[in-house]
Parts: sequence; structure tokens; C-alpha cells
Amino acid sequence: MSVDNGFRIVPPEPTRKPPRRILPIVIGVIGAVLLGMVLTMLVSSFWTLGTEAGGSCGTDRNGISYGPCPRGTAWMLPVSIVSLFVVVPAAMLCVVRAGSRRLGCLGVVVLALVGVLPGMAVFRWSHGRTLAAVWQAPADRPPTTEGLGGWLSGTTVVRARFDRLVGYDVATGAVRWTYTVPGRDVLCAMSRTTADGVGLIAHGAETQPCGRVTAVDLNTGRALWERGVPADGISSSVSADVLAVTDGMAAVQTSQAVMALRLRDGTPLWQDKAADRCRLATVTAGHDQVLTTVSCFEQVPRIRALDAATGRARWTVKAPIQGTSANIRPLSADPAVFSIQEGGQRGVSVIASFDETGRVRATIPIDDGQRRLDVSDHGFRATPARHLVLQDGLLVAKAQLPGGKYRLVGYDLADGRLRWSTGVGDFAALQAEPGLVHVLGGTSWKPGLWALSLRDGRLTYVGVPRFPGDDDDELFYSAGSRYVVLTERAVIPHSAPVSAFRAR
Repeated sequence: MSVDNGFRIVPPEPTRKPPRRILPIVIGVIGAVLLGMVLTMLVSSFWTLGTEAGGSCGTDRNGISYGPCPRGTAWMLPVSIVSLFVVVPAAMLCVVRAGSRRLGCLGVVVLALVGVLPGMAVFRWSHGRTLAAVWQAPADRPPTTEGLGGWLSGTTVVRARFDRLVGYDVATGAVRWTYTVPGRDVLCAMSRTTADGVGLIAHGAETQPCGRVTAVDLNTGRALWERGVPADGISSSVSADVLAVTDGMAAVQTSQAVMALRLRDGTPLWQDKAADRCRLATVTAGHDQVLTTVSCFEQVPRIRALDAATGRARWTVKAPIQGTSANIRPLSADPAVFSIQEGGQRGVSVIASFDETGRVRATIPIDDGQRRLDVSDHGFRATPARHLVLQDGLLVAKAQLPGGKYRLVGYDLADGRLRWSTGVGDFAALQAEPGLVHVLGGTSWKPGLWALSLRDGRLTYVGVPRFPGDDDDELFYSAGSRYVVLTERAVIPHSAPVSAFRAR
């Protein structure tokens, strides 16, 4: 007999785990990866700020400018800092959803490491390549020392100071040789360029006119020959454009004559003397001609071209001015180009190019009211740096606009027409090469190496050279895959008189 009391035993259902939500896990994973990216960008930006801008950039509330920020950091720093407030909570979801704090933290670390490479890629894309210094020469001593000039000859770069010339191997920075100025003489002049591996210097007793000229073999650092100059000599102050070299010949200019000497042995070749009541001011040499400027009492200054082989006058022309006083400086001997700045408030200031007969081909105004060209010499009194170059039939120069901004402009030397104008900041140096000009960023447009196309003036960013020093006056040379920078003053512990970096 069965009894039904109305109760039924129901077996318990199996326990079911709550379903995991996929979206929070995905958010946590993405957040952890982005955390690695953001931290990489943040650390890289701060490191770049310290090494390239001294730790400060931009303008503060008081209007004090610390210079421009390194390339790309102006947006990466604020974006990466703000992003941390988003990606950190998202990454913490990995810890929460993992169920185990240890497992979740390990997951965040691993995923953050995954984000390092994309972070570096973003930083490099925005900042550009870093062109680290290959070698650096030690700082100068004593602290009052300054660089007076420099040369690049083959694979040897030379930096000159008052008492010596030092030749460095461009590839390694090893000192190949040191030439010491004889006795107690001091250096007072150098040729702007070299020829056949030879450079020309002048020296003399301090505060006295320079009385000796020496040709230095730049392969060995030895003097090839030494000769005295006439009693009037070369000025006792450090001077530029009083010595010049060209193929097989050296030209020495005093106030009364230009003397030509055989480059390798100093044998006299010819001499061109100034007329009575006239003085010579500068000399420069090209492939086959020597150019001088002549100033005579109460006469318009003249420019004179001499045959480099014979010394015979090819042409003599008056400067394209009306007055009798002008500052005339050579910019090139081949082609013949001069900067001419006439005295007086209404004086003419132009860059003039001449053809092979002395006829003026073109004149380019130094200041046309819209832009003023920088034709000044900068630092290095014996071989001053210039913010202009002549290349492929163009004059490329830094121009300042009325508002204080800068542009690089290209003028055709054949007709004087402006071919292009490109906006830049204030830069440190220019280096001409076939088809382009390299532009090295300076203190207020730093850091950076740019390639400027001579065809259309287009700028292409190459990378960031990183070397010590913060010198506005720099000599800049290229030698194959290396670029070399000479600074005028390098006496503090972390500065370098010569630095080389790889450009590619």
C-alpha cells in the first residue's frame, strides 16, 4: 500500500558559473598594450627633452622663451600624459578579470611589453632618426681659447686656434697630426679653402703685422715651405680673405701687392702691385683666376681679375656703385661673385655676379624691403662661417623678414631672379652638395639636419644630430657618410671643438 503525502523530491540543478563578458577582457588587453605604448612615448619624449633642449622648451607664463621643443615632443608629451588616465584603468581590468591578482599583473606586464615596439615606432615616426655622434674631440684648454678656422681635406678635418692646427681622422676622430705655430708667433690668417692637400696660414709676433706665410701639408701636418712677406705685411689682427689657394698656386695679399707662389715649394711665380695712392683689400682664387679688390684715393673701388698662371689682368671694372667708399667682399672666384655694400644712407647694397669679361650679369639686392639677406661672417675669424652658399648657378642665403622670421631663398646668378623661398627657423650652418644644400639646425631651430632641394627649395627632414655644444657659429663639412661640425668655442667640460656624426 502506497502513501502519497503530496511531496516530491526534486534533484538539485548543477551549479552554473556566471558567463564571462568578452568586452571587458578585450578592453583590458588593449589598455595594457596601450599602456606600454604611452609609457614608451612618455619616457622617450622626456629623455629627448633633456638631451636635445636642456630640459626646457617653449615659452613660460612670463614670456621667457626656452627655445623650440624637440621634434614631435610638443604633441607626444601632453597626449601620453593625458592618455595614462585612460589606459591605466583599462589595463587594471586585466587584473580584475583574470581572477588572480598574480596572473592579472603578469598579463599586464607582458601586454605592456608588447606595446613597447609600437610606442618606439610612433616616437621615431614623429621625432625622426637620431643621428648620434660617432666621435667627439676633447674640450679646448685654456678656457680663453677660441677656434679661428677650419678645413676639410680628403678624410682629414682640421681645426685651427692661435697656436696650433690639429688634423683629425674623419672616420675615427684620431689625431693624425698637430702643427704648432713656430716660436712665439700667433696665427693671424688662413686660406678659406685648400687645394691639392695643402692649406695656407700666416703668422707673426703678437700685436705685430704678420710677417710669415707657411704652406702646411694636410696629409702629414708638416710645413712644406715658409716665406716672409713685405714690410707692410698682413694685419696683426686675425683676417680673412688675404690668403688664397687654387690648383698649384698660392696667393698672398698685402696692402700693396698680390704675390703668387708655387703651392708645393713656395717658388715665386708673379706679382701684381697696386698703383700709387691705392690699396688692396681682399684676394680670392678660383680654378684659373685670382680676384682682388682695389681702393684708390677719391675713386670708385675696382674689382680686378688676374690670370692665375701668368698674373696678367683679364679685366678690371668699377664696382656698380656711385660713391668712393664701399665694403666689398668676395663670395666666389669661379664664378666671380661679390657682396658690395656702399657707404652712406643712400648707398647701394647688392650681391653682384660677373661674367668672364667683367660685365655684371646680375645684381641681387641685399635688402629689398621684403627680406634682408645675411651676408655677414659668423665666428672663426680666419675662415668665417657664412649663412649663404653658391651652388649649381644659384645663390642660397638666409633671409630675415620684417616680422623676424627666417626663410631660405634661392636666386639665379645669371639673371638675379628669385627662384624659390622656403620657410625655416634660425639655423647654424649650410653645406652645399650637388643638387642640394644641407641645413644644420641651430639654437633656435634645433635640433635637425635637413636636405634642401636646389631645384624647388623643398626641405626634407634627415634626422636629429646629437652632439655636445650649443654654438651659433659653426663650420659644417660633409665627407662621404660622415658630417663634421667645428665649434668656435669649446672650453666647458661637455663641449667638443670637433664632432662627427653619421648621416646615413
